[in-house]
Amino acid sequence: MKYVVDTSLINKLVDGSVHADELPKDGSFVASHIQIDELNRTKNSKRRSELLQKFSEAIDEVVPTESFVLGTSRLGEGKLGDGVSYGSIKTELDSLNGGKTNNSEDALIAEIAMKNGYVLLTADFHLYQVAYTLGIGTFYWTTT
Repeated sequence: MKYVVDTSLINKLVDGSVHADELPKDGSFVASHIQIDELNRTKNSKRRSELLQKFSEAIDEVVPTESFVLGTSRLGEGKLGDGVSYGSIKTELDSLNGGKTNNSEDALIAEIAMKNGYVLLTADFHLYQVAYTLGIGTFYWTTT
């Protein structure tokens, strides 16, 4: 089994509100350049360093995104998809949260799970709701 780790979960692991022993034990953890890019945008350098360290400890493999979105995707790290799956995920996210600026990134992350039969691990409630609604396997961590 492979698990796609959402950026929100990396943050919760660093915060200590989710512990590594709570993660599934029956597979490997994957992410894409999207999560790396989101972590690299963290303004606080100490926090950014902690997040990237946790990412490198937790993630077994960096995989390409299943679609390529101009202005978001990196050349050579995203596939040319048909846009249907990505579009359905992003549309659902936009309708739930009024079009948050990172919905494009979240849609690309969830699409990796959708297209490959992986399970999405997240602490983002809207992303969880959309994944669940669209039949994407998901684990959601509710934290305070």
